[in-house]
Amino acid sequence: MKSARRVIAAITVACLCAPGTWLRTPVSWDPPATLKIEQVQQAGDTGVSAWPGWSVAGVWHYSGQSLLFGGFSALAALPDQRLMAFSDRGARFTLSQPDTGISQWSIDRQKFDLPLATAIPDAEAAAIDSDGAQYWLALENAHGIYRFDRDNTASGSIKLHAAALGWTNNTGAEAMARLQDGRFAILPEGRRIGLIFAGDPIETRVFKTFAYLPPIPGHAATDMAQLPDGRVLLLLRNLDPSGGIPVFESKLAVGPAPDADGDLPWAPQITLDLAGVIPRENYEGIALREMADGRVAVWLISDDNLSVMQRTLLAKLIFDPAEAAPPE
Repeated sequence: MKSARRVIAAITVACLCAPGTWLRTPVSWDPPATLKIEQVQQAGDTGVSAWPGWSVAGVWHYSGQSLLFGGFSALAALPDQRLMAFSDRGARFTLSQPDTGISQWSIDRQKFDLPLATAIPDAEAAAIDSDGAQYWLALENAHGIYRFDRDNTASGSIKLHAAALGWTNNTGAEAMARLQDGRFAILPEGRRIGLIFAGDPIETRVFKTFAYLPPIPGHAATDMAQLPDGRVLLLLRNLDPSGGIPVFESKLAVGPAPDADGDLPWAPQITLDLAGVIPRENYEGIALREMADGRVAVWLISDDNLSVMQRTLLAKLIFDPAEAAPPE
């Protein structure tokens, strides 16, 4: 029965993503002239006492008419209170945080002008250094990593050998984090072996592997980011048609930073189930920002698959490490 539900969910997702059936109109590659921004959830607690240390700061719905808008699968926090989101279609969406009272945004094509470029680069994960001088994007179908300078100019790339790693086109790098000690951690979609680079992947080019033990069966990693205390937050997604459309359910897990030299698999534990906490959607990007009081702003963005039945949602959660119970 469980496998039958997953088959139904997979068929539903395929239908949602079918360009000829569900694609928004008008179909244009020009940036949208305007964006509609609507706050769909106000600040409040999670409503679930089982998850201490978490609260909701707000959820916003963004909509725009363009093929360059939507499909966002990666998120990064800039030092100046802005965010950058990157899409399955190679677009870069730079926006002011909606709770600042500032409404500024831009949407551009990300220039992948190095050998890894494909017709439509599929950016699935992003990492950024602390001062925003450089950022890195992981491409799924092209199986590589790009580095960009502050002015969004590509400054290097590395090709990951998918066949040797057992990756297919749709199971490449899905989650990536630049750790505080300079290492890079990468998780592919639906796989249990992650990669650790000792430094900038473009410079080091050699990686080690670590075993990954999912905290809950059936949930695939979609992104991750490191908390100020050194632990790593992992965003997870599952297909669940029983809850209606959209068919996605999401959770957050937390654990120590992965280590390629450890004897045990990396095994983060669930710290928040998003069901009933924020609107159900296909959350694929996560970015963190430390607050002055020691709490952490956790931003999530959803991939709407360019479907009329899904939404681009930007959610802000607040995590208080002092109140959160440690995972068992």
